[in-house]
Amino acid sequence: MKISHRWLKDYIRFRLSPAELSDKLSMLGLEVGSYEDMAAKYDKILVGKVLTKTKHPNADRLVLCTVDTGKEILEIVCGAPNVAAGQKVAVALVGARIPRNQHDPDGKPFVLERAMIRGIESNGMICSAYELGLGEDADGILVLDDKARTGTSLARYLGATDIVYEMEVTANRGDWMSHIGVAREMQGFARAEASLPRVKIRESKTEARRVATIKILDSRKCLRYSSRILRNITVGPSPKWLQDRLSAVDIRPVNNVVDVTNYVMMETGQPLHAFDFDLLSGHAIVVRCAEEGEGFTTLDGKARTLNSEILMICDGSRPVAIAGVMGGANSEISNKTTSVLIESANFDPGSVRRAAKIIGLSTDASQRFERGVDIEMTAYAANRVAQLLQSLSGAEVLKGVIDVYPKKPGRRTIKLRIDRANRILGTSLTLDHMVALLKRLRIKPVLRTRGGVVLEVPSSRKDLVEEIDVIEEVARIYGYDKIAAKTNATVDFSKPRQVESLQDELRDYLVGAGFSEMLTLSLQDSLSGNLMGGKAVEVLNPVSAEASVLRASLIPGALQSVKHNRSHGEKNLRCFELGNVFSLREGFSKSTLEGFDEEERILLLLAGEISRPQYGIQGRKADIFDLKGEIAALLSKFHLDKYRFISYDNAGALIETALAVEINGTYTGFLGKITRSLAIRFGIEDDVFISELKTKVIDQNRVVEKKYRALPRFPRVTRDLSFVVDASLPQERVEEAIKKSGGSLLSGVTLFDLYVGDRIGPGKKSLAFTLELQPMDRTLTDSEADELIGRIVVHVQAECHAKLRSL
Repeated sequence: MKISHRWLKDYIRFRLSPAELSDKLSMLGLEVGSYEDMAAKYDKILVGKVLTKTKHPNADRLVLCTVDTGKEILEIVCGAPNVAAGQKVAVALVGARIPRNQHDPDGKPFVLERAMIRGIESNGMICSAYELGLGEDADGILVLDDKARTGTSLARYLGATDIVYEMEVTANRGDWMSHIGVAREMQGFARAEASLPRVKIRESKTEARRVATIKILDSRKCLRYSSRILRNITVGPSPKWLQDRLSAVDIRPVNNVVDVTNYVMMETGQPLHAFDFDLLSGHAIVVRCAEEGEGFTTLDGKARTLNSEILMICDGSRPVAIAGVMGGANSEISNKTTSVLIESANFDPGSVRRAAKIIGLSTDASQRFERGVDIEMTAYAANRVAQLLQSLSGAEVLKGVIDVYPKKPGRRTIKLRIDRANRILGTSLTLDHMVALLKRLRIKPVLRTRGGVVLEVPSSRKDLVEEIDVIEEVARIYGYDKIAAKTNATVDFSKPRQVESLQDELRDYLVGAGFSEMLTLSLQDSLSGNLMGGKAVEVLNPVSAEASVLRASLIPGALQSVKHNRSHGEKNLRCFELGNVFSLREGFSKSTLEGFDEEERILLLLAGEISRPQYGIQGRKADIFDLKGEIAALLSKFHLDKYRFISYDNAGALIETALAVEINGTYTGFLGKITRSLAIRFGIEDDVFISELKTKVIDQNRVVEKKYRALPRFPRVTRDLSFVVDASLPQERVEEAIKKSGGSLLSGVTLFDLYVGDRIGPGKKSLAFTLELQPMDRTLTDSEADELIGRIVVHVQAECHAKLRSL
C-alpha cells in the first residue's frame, strides 16, 4: 500500500526526513519496504521555451530548435512534427534519465547524452508524453501550458514533488491502510496529535430519509450502513490537486465523484461507493444475501455467478453491488448523473473475504474490509465525501445522514496488570509511564485498579483483544531497543542431566552425520495427498487447488524438494525432514477431532553420489545399502538393538526393493527406492532412496538413561564361518541363529561374502560371516574359542538346515 508524505502532513505535524520516518515506522512494526522521491524521476528535466525552429541542413524530417531553459539557450535537434516556436515544452538536459525510450520495444529508461545528429550537435531533448511516462503519445512533443514558467523543474510544474512510501501492512492492522491510520501510528514518536479535517456542510431543507429508504436484512454480515444523498451535481474531471494526490498512490483518476470517494477512502480507511441515485429502483437500498445461482455484472464488465453466501446491495428490484467488493454496471456514475447516493457501510470481514474469494476478485475496498474497518468511521466518511463534492461541484446535500445501525457495540475495555507487563517485557516501568505511552495511541485509562488499570480501546484497533496485546503496544511505543536482553545460565551437577527431546536429538545426530534438514508444506494437491492410498484429509476452505488436502506422507514434499534442488544444479542430496502427517479414522465422524489422526514421522533421503571422484578413488552413487546403513546407525544411536529389516513387496506403490523396519516387533516404517514412474512424474531422472519412520515408536523404545562401561582390557578374537544353505533362506535367519547360540561372548556378526555357483550346487548359496568374540574378564584361550564356535556350528546346522563350508 502506498502512502504520501505530503498527504500525511494534513493530519499530523512532523519534521522527519523520508529515511527517518521509514526507520521509525518500521521499528513500530509498520514496515516501509521502500520510498520514492517523485521529483527524482524528472531530475534535469525543465520547462523550456522554443525560441526558433529552422530546417535541419542535412535531414528532411528533422528541425533545429533553439530552446530557452531559463539559464541558457540550447541548440536541440528535434524530429517531432508538432514542434513550433513560442511553445512551452519539457526539455531534458544532458545527463537526465528519460523514463521511457520510444525506440526500445520494452520502453526501458535511458540516460540522455550529447549527440551528433546528421552533423549537428544536439544538447538536449524536447520530450514527448510517452518518453516522460505521462501518456502514450510518442509521435509529437508534449506542449505545456503557456503560463508555465521557463526554467521551472518539470516535477514542480507537474506537482510531482511528493515522497511516496510503499508500506507492508500486516493482516491484523486494517487501520494502517489509510493516511489517518498511519498518522495515528506516528503519534507514538512524533509527540503530536493526529486528527481528521473538520467537516462543515450546507444542508438543504429536504430530509434525506424522505427521499430514500435503507433496509438491512442480514445484520450479521452488514453491521452498519450510512448514506448521504446529493442532488444537482455536475460530473466532470477532478481538479489537478485531487488527481495528483490519487496518482501519487497509484489510483487512476476517473471523475470528481469517483475520485472523491477514493480520496476519502485513502484518507480514512473507510471504503465508499457512489450510486447514480436516479438509477436505483424505488430509491431504495436493501442489503441481503444473493440467491443461489443469481447473475450479476460488476463495474469491470464481467458477468459473475453468485451463491447464497455473498452479501449484496440491492435497490427495490435488483442487485446493484457486491457488498464490500465492487459495484455494478447498472448503477455506475456517468456524465449524465445528477443525483448521487453515497454508501459508507461496515461489513463483516469474514463475509467479504469469502465473497471476494468465491468470485475471484480482490479490490481496494475488499482488502480493507477483510482486515477490519472502524465501524465508527462510516458517518464521518459519508459527510466528508458530501463536503468535498459540495465544494468541488456545488452539489445540494440533503439534510441528515441516513444511518442504519442495528446493534451498536459497547466500548471495549482491557485490564492491564503492571507487574505482569514488566515481568513479560523485562522492564520496570511505572503505571503512569505505561498509561502515558498508551495514550499516544488513543488507548485511554477509564479506571485505575489495585496493581493495574482498565483501558478503553479505540474502535479502529480491531487487533487489541487481550491483555497481552496491550503489553505489546507498551513494548512498541517504549522501544524494543530500550528493553535489555537478560539471560541467566547455571549448571547444576547435583541433578541428573535433563533428557533432550527426541526431535532435538534426531536433528543433532543427522546434521552431524552430514544430512540437511528440509521443510515442506503440510498442504498438498489432492493427487499428491492420495499417493499413499486411502483418502486424504480435505481442507474445508483451501486457498488453491495446490493446497487442498493435508499430507498423508512426507514423500511427495520430499520429491518436490529433490526436483527443486536439481533444477538449481544440486544433484547430490543427503536430506531429512521431521513433520506430521494426517489421516482419516475409519468409522469416525469428520465433524469432530476424533475423526482424524495426526502422526509425526521422520524421513531420510539419499540421491546422487554418495562419494565423489577423487585422486585414486572412483565416485559412487548411493544405493539402498547406504540408506539401510544410515537407518541402522540412527537406531543404534538411541540404543535400539532390537530392530530388524524385513523384505516386503511395496510401500503404497511408491517404493520398489523395499524393506520394512521393525523395533521390538512393532512396525516402524520402511525404506527403499522410489519407483521409476513416480520419479518421472516429479521430473527426476536418477534414483532416489527414501525412508519414512514413525518417531513415536522410536521414542517409546529408546534408552533414556544411558549407562557407560569401560573399554575391554582383553584382546578380541575373530573367526570366520561359511555355511551353505537353501537359496531361498534369508541371511537374517542364519545371523539370528549365530547370535542365539553365541551367548555373551559373541560381540559382533558381519556378513562379508555371498556366493552362488556350480561349486555348491543348484538352489544353494554360501554365506560367510566374521564372528567377533570379546571376553570382558579374561583372555580367551583357543580351546574356549573353538568350543564356542563348535556350538554355534551345530546350532546353525540344526536350525537352518545348513552345511558348514569352511572355518
